[in-house]
Amino acid sequence: PTSSSGAPRVLGYPRPVLVKCGTDAVLKCQIGGDPQLDVIWERKNESILPEGRYRITQDGKVYSLYISGVIMEDAGQYICRAKNNIGETYAAATLKVEEEPQELQQTQPAPPPQQNEVKPHFLIKPLSLRVDRGEDAAFSCKLSGEPLPQVVWEKDGKQLNEIYESSHYHVGQQDGGWFQLKIFRTRAPDGGVYMCKAINKYGEAMTGAVLLVEPIPEQREGSKTNAKKFTVTEGKHTKFRCYVTGKPKPEIVWKKDGENIVPGRRFLIFEDREGYYTLKVLYCKQQDTGLYICAASNALGNTLSAVQLSVKGPPVRFKRALLDAEVRERDVAVLECEVPEESVSTAWYLEDQRLQPGNKYNMEQKGTRRRLTIQNVGADDDGVYLCEMPDGGKTIAELAVKGTIVKKLPRRMEVMEGENAAFFVEVEQDDMDICWFKDGLQLQETHQTIIKSFGKTHILVFVNTSYQDSGTITFMAGRSTTSSKLRVKSERIHTWLCEAHKLFYLKKRDFLKITHLMYYQEVGSQEWQRCLTTETATSAEVLGDSVPCEGDYRFRICCVNKYGRSGHVEFPKVVHLAPGPKIKTPLKNAVVTEGEDAVFSTELSANLIGTWFLNSQQLQDSGLFSITQSKNQHTLRIHQVPNVYDGAEITFIATGVRDSATLQIKGPYLHGQKSAMELDPVVLTCELSRPDEPAYWFKDGVAVLQSDNITIQSEGTMKRLIIRSAALPDAGMYTCQAGDQTMSFSVNIKEPPVIIVDPKDDIHMDAMELDPVVLTCELSRPDEPAYWFKDGVAVLQSDNITIQSEGTMKRLIIRSAALPDAGMYTCQAGDQTIMFLICFYSIALQSKLSHNDIHMERYVSEEVVLNCELSRSNGEAHWFKDGLKLQESENVRLSAEGPYRRVTILCASKLDSGEYVCDTGGDSVFFQLIITEAPVRIVSPRESEVDVCILSSEKLVLSCEISKADAEVCWFCDGMEIEENDILKLEDEGIYRRLVIPCATIDDSAEYVCETADDSITFWVKVEGNFVFAGEPVVLELGCELSTANGIVNWYKNGSPIKENERFCFEEEGAFRTLVILCAELQDSGEYILDSILSTCFAFSVPRVVEFLTELHNTTVMEGEDATFKCVVSPDDVQLVWLMDGEPIKPSDRFYIEQNSLCHTLIIRKVQLLDSSRITAEAEGIISKAGLKVQEAQVLFTKRMEAVMAEEFGEAVLETEVSLESGEVQWMRQGVVIQPGPRHKLTQNACKRILTITNLSLSDRGTYRCETLHDRTQVKLNVEPRKIVIRKGLMDIETFERETASFEVEVSHADVEGVWQKDGLRVKPNNNWRVSCNGRVHGLTLSNLTLEDTGSIVFSAEGLRTTARLVVKETPVTIIKKLSDVRFEEESAVILECELSRPNVDVRWLKNGLELKSSKTLRMYSMGRKRCLQILECNISDSGLYTCEIGDLSTSCKLEVYGKLFHFILSSLSFPEDQNAVFMCELSLEDMPGEWYKNGSRIRPTSTIKTRTEGTKHFLLICNVKPEDSGEIKFVSKQVHSIAYLEVEELPVSIVRPLRDRTALEKHRVILECTVSSTNCDVTWYKGDQELESTEHMEIIQEGCYHKLVIHQVALEDEGTYSIEVGEHTSTAKLMVEGEYGVNSTADYIYK
Repeated sequence: PTSSSGAPRVLGYPRPVLVKCGTDAVLKCQIGGDPQLDVIWERKNESILPEGRYRITQDGKVYSLYISGVIMEDAGQYICRAKNNIGETYAAATLKVEEEPQELQQTQPAPPPQQNEVKPHFLIKPLSLRVDRGEDAAFSCKLSGEPLPQVVWEKDGKQLNEIYESSHYHVGQQDGGWFQLKIFRTRAPDGGVYMCKAINKYGEAMTGAVLLVEPIPEQREGSKTNAKKFTVTEGKHTKFRCYVTGKPKPEIVWKKDGENIVPGRRFLIFEDREGYYTLKVLYCKQQDTGLYICAASNALGNTLSAVQLSVKGPPVRFKRALLDAEVRERDVAVLECEVPEESVSTAWYLEDQRLQPGNKYNMEQKGTRRRLTIQNVGADDDGVYLCEMPDGGKTIAELAVKGTIVKKLPRRMEVMEGENAAFFVEVEQDDMDICWFKDGLQLQETHQTIIKSFGKTHILVFVNTSYQDSGTITFMAGRSTTSSKLRVKSERIHTWLCEAHKLFYLKKRDFLKITHLMYYQEVGSQEWQRCLTTETATSAEVLGDSVPCEGDYRFRICCVNKYGRSGHVEFPKVVHLAPGPKIKTPLKNAVVTEGEDAVFSTELSANLIGTWFLNSQQLQDSGLFSITQSKNQHTLRIHQVPNVYDGAEITFIATGVRDSATLQIKGPYLHGQKSAMELDPVVLTCELSRPDEPAYWFKDGVAVLQSDNITIQSEGTMKRLIIRSAALPDAGMYTCQAGDQTMSFSVNIKEPPVIIVDPKDDIHMDAMELDPVVLTCELSRPDEPAYWFKDGVAVLQSDNITIQSEGTMKRLIIRSAALPDAGMYTCQAGDQTIMFLICFYSIALQSKLSHNDIHMERYVSEEVVLNCELSRSNGEAHWFKDGLKLQESENVRLSAEGPYRRVTILCASKLDSGEYVCDTGGDSVFFQLIITEAPVRIVSPRESEVDVCILSSEKLVLSCEISKADAEVCWFCDGMEIEENDILKLEDEGIYRRLVIPCATIDDSAEYVCETADDSITFWVKVEGNFVFAGEPVVLELGCELSTANGIVNWYKNGSPIKENERFCFEEEGAFRTLVILCAELQDSGEYILDSILSTCFAFSVPRVVEFLTELHNTTVMEGEDATFKCVVSPDDVQLVWLMDGEPIKPSDRFYIEQNSLCHTLIIRKVQLLDSSRITAEAEGIISKAGLKVQEAQVLFTKRMEAVMAEEFGEAVLETEVSLESGEVQWMRQGVVIQPGPRHKLTQNACKRILTITNLSLSDRGTYRCETLHDRTQVKLNVEPRKIVIRKGLMDIETFERETASFEVEVSHADVEGVWQKDGLRVKPNNNWRVSCNGRVHGLTLSNLTLEDTGSIVFSAEGLRTTARLVVKETPVTIIKKLSDVRFEEESAVILECELSRPNVDVRWLKNGLELKSSKTLRMYSMGRKRCLQILECNISDSGLYTCEIGDLSTSCKLEVYGKLFHFILSSLSFPEDQNAVFMCELSLEDMPGEWYKNGSRIRPTSTIKTRTEGTKHFLLICNVKPEDSGEIKFVSKQVHSIAYLEVEELPVSIVRPLRDRTALEKHRVILECTVSSTNCDVTWYKGDQELESTEHMEIIQEGCYHKLVIHQVALEDEGTYSIEVGEHTSTAKLMVEGEYGVNSTADYIYK
């Protein structure tokens, strides 16, 4: 019986229906039952008759009541009552009617039903989709109905215009009942259930489809935000709500510590009914502490909100918390924790459900440990478990159940009445057998219940839920199940009292009608194309279909009214657009002859996966239908078309496109007339009555022979002659001769008319002046001439116009276009023409710089260059300064180089400041130039502070070089400005400024500053006194001037006068007096006095060991040269250290230190400007200093750069050479210095200077300049769009199951990102699918293939696609286990079994060559790979040869059935011990062999066991049976056996020979013995009442029936009464022991 048999039962309760007054209402109820039901509708206890406004229909188990033109009085409750002869049931439906506005309340009465009334019906339902985020999604469906239904699309129960902006979706309708919903650039919120509702006045139909939007990886972006802080106790729930508004509707992403949050057991993400985006964290744990961010974004911007969550532990903590666990299904899970004290009780929870001990849950406590054991774990046991103490302390763990079901159902789901309820489940494998249940009843897909599958993902959706949908939802996959409780809540009704407000607005009067024109320009192209015309100025959307191909585009807009056109306004950003898929070659209607193949083909603009339909029935690749795809070409071939397909509609559907054609079938030719076009195939067909009859073909009486162009076929009774490509000589009379009969065909070959193949439609072209224009037309035949006309006048060749004809390609070329060339051009070929409308326009300035004013600041006398780049090289531009046209002069140069226009001011002055404009007529660029005086800088020395150390009386010179010769400088000494006097001179010589003190004294030591208006330098001057060294002449210039030149002085040393001699010399020069001591010695130390008026004391130092014989000298070198410092120091073993600005110098490649005796040398190689410093030589405390001044060398370019060609996304290397290896350069583009970065790399190698630009874009092209302080060079970089081609495409692969298929694609570039797709879905790598990329080679490897892997493989990269077909065939079947011969008894059950290599194989069973069919006694079935033939009760006639055929393979066996064997059952026997036992078994047949078995072991004849056979009787004789002979006796003969039991009665045991008293001597051995009647009896020895055991002293021995007690070295204490107990019998004896009497010998005493 089916689920609907028996009494009536409501299968689907009616849902409340809400309609507006004046519309139609439909109430539906689904009822099942058997026998046939009698269903009536009632209202207010009165039956409703199907007349007037009421109509009652039945569709299967669905009973409907239609009410036309609903009025307010129709509102209320309707009863659907059903009954049969078994029982009765009913269901109630509620109709609610809304009042229409006053102006809409007048309705027309519904017309009576007509004969052709047809309610809506879906011929092709929309298919569920899975797309990546950002891709377009399109749902298509086909409807029938009369009149044509109106279609409404909804998502999750809401109208699309309520949740989407109008630009985000498009609803379309096409001829033939086709309807389409297209969603552009899908976002994450777009995923859900889409309902298509079709309504006409005779009924409605509804179907649904599911859209899954797959997320794509996003880069993490760090965001700084001020986060609120929130604290929650561990184990509690927390909820974050974020209210976000925006249009388009924002996409919401929740993140924790920068990582996206994935919904799971404890993290719930949803949008509540109040519009809040909510994140709910259940059972918070310590690791949930962190920063939570709600990030919202749409096409216009993004925002975020953040909160810092802290999870604090409970006051009383667990000693050991629960740990997360992972188990397999049907295993045992154990969760264990430890409480602080043994006395603490705990409770276990599965989320909010308290667990109770039982068969499922076992709860244990041992000390402080608490353990929960879960038996037979299932998918529903997956969840969050809690162990709670009485004070509220909790510990939490998550149990993950791994099994067939990967993603489980939620434990419960609550929805409001009227909303959709969607359930998602994911399993571990594709194509699993799954079922959905509600309250134990299996669900089937209906108009309100959607069941869909996407590989491993399975979806169940209840549409427009009602209260009756509440219940338990169960999903089953194999043995695994997961359940959820669905609760549908009624919506509460609130009464709101609001104050009504009226809104008024005044629309501004439109005085002028303005039209906006939008143009696009592909990056890298100079041509602008119009793409949009609109009269609304607020916003406009440009779709991908507005551009011809995928690429980056710029856009500009202008306004047009009756007074003219405005200037263009260009949008600042570049937009990447890709056109949607289009049909390049549509389907064509096919007319074929019955039995021929029909071919339908279409070409798309993109590589898409498509689906074919025949009369709305989806087609699959099979023997009748061949479906192929080659890149963008899709082909359907119907083999040997039957006549039933005449008039069929062929439909092709792909993402966003659809096309249809019709198939017409003609009967076979009844006459022999055949006409064909040249180059078309010609097929002549003749059908004979017999297939083995030959046919001969003749043309004009001459036999026709096969060739490359002619094929003669014979397929059964069909004889064909095929001319593959007909030509004019093939015309004639063809004859097919078979036997005495002939059939003639008159074949006429016509030259096909010429057609224009490309372009299909007239073309509008916008061209630029002076650029070439090429008009191209492709004809179907190369020999057909084409004629060109302009505005109706034939075009003739000239110097500027060229007409070309290359095969089928006809071209008209205008070499340099001008405005007079605009007009309508026509290409005429035969009867066909194509039009080209050419419009020319001038191109305005397109500067790479911003259209804002460019501000430039330069110094007086510098060179100034104003640079502007036009969009084309031959454009005319004029320069203006302060509104006046700029004229070229000696100081101002105007130049043009390609698209660049420049103004060069050779030597700028303040008069050159002003506003400069580069104007092209349609556009202009402004330069604001400001010329100021250059700051006065101190060029040399470069240091801001300089140390100067001299001896007293030496000349002090402080010198500096300034940048401007006429600049004023000031000198300061210790902060006081210095003025020139007799002992201090200030010199001014061009750019040099000097301070000179001819004879410095110690008082001149001070801080000297030279200051300009913009710079300053400090000199630290130290003047030291004279020191005298022994062995050297000392000249004391005391500077003593007398009042008169002829004054007489006396010199004294230590008070004693000095006389002039060879060592002391007095010198007079005017009023000056000098004492010279030659070859000073130690004794010359002392106090020297001049006269008695002027005196000076000189203290001569003690002679030093170390002295500089030759000091260091200041050195000035050019940059890049070597600097050498030398000094002579005594003695030669002095330790000398070189220092640069106080830092020790260590020898290296640049610093070379050498000593040769007293000479010390420092060489600094290839000095740089930074090497300018103070060089010091320090010798054991004595120092010598010198200054190193490095003059900057002119850095010139020795190698000029040539133009560089590069490719987009590639790398460009710009290289030049300078004259100085250390020379510094700057790379510039458009006046902006290029800094090193991710895309720009600046390197140098010796004198080479290299700029490397990576990841090039088209905007990188232009002129690059490399500059030094003294020279410059430039190079032009041309960047061409990257042209990626597929060098090696995909190849079709055919393989077998469980094999591996590898696809490889080689592209022209190495850094191309490609996408692999299979059957339209993006390939995601897993264990069986591996994606690789090695340079230019991209690979896809599919392993462990199955039949379901058959499909299309697509590789796409940057607009290119290559496609291949993967065909996985079944592995050839083999026979693993063959049939074997068998023999059975009559009426037995016979099973013949063989085993194959795979399970899904059809076989045939034959007996003696005849095929067998299943019957009551014969069954043929499969068990996995086994194939079985079962005969329930065989008989003699079933004997024969049985064969199992598997295609070309077979296996056979012989079955022998013999007569039934009867037997008489053995009887069980019981015999006393030592008697003979005889068993007899009688069979129904004589001479049947048989065997006897005892306890399962075969009995073999012996001296005591005999077997014999007498006719049908079989005997077994066992002589002198013993107790051990007891057991099971079985007789077996062929397939029969009989079992009996032998019992041997054991005789009672007795004492045959009792014990006797004994007397023994001490220390001798004595033996007590007894004989019993049986060997297998137990005996016990006693001494008195004490049981004896065998020891070294007393030994108990048994030898058959003979029992002995042996006492070794008997002692006096062994004396006593001994007894032996055998069963119920006892024998007793006394032992007497006598002491020794001096007898030394030992003897044994045995008394019997």
